[in-house]
Amino acid sequence: MDMAQTESDLSKRPGSKPRPFKLVRVEKTLMPEGGGGQNWYRYVLDNGRSTITGQRNGSLKDVTAYANTYAETLNARGIGGHSVWSPRAKKQA
Repeated sequence: MDMAQTESDLSKRPGSKPRPFKLVRVEKTLMPEGGGGQNWYRYVLDNGRSTITGQRNGSLKDVTAYANTYAETLNARGIGGHSVWSPRAKKQA
């Protein structure tokens, strides 16, 4: 049996742990159309099954910090099963 196949099958089982997103790359890029500022960076988050790519204006340090925080937020949402951006509280009758 192929090892990659085994890992893939395990990740699809109910109750299996979601894979955490990690920052894999931050690189200088050209300013997007309609964007302002001078320093633009492209960041890539990956969890082995999905990839998220974004662009942000700022210093390398600031963009890296933002992308790491974004990854942590996504991972927190995956663990709890609900969004930290839009909490779902039960409405009182």
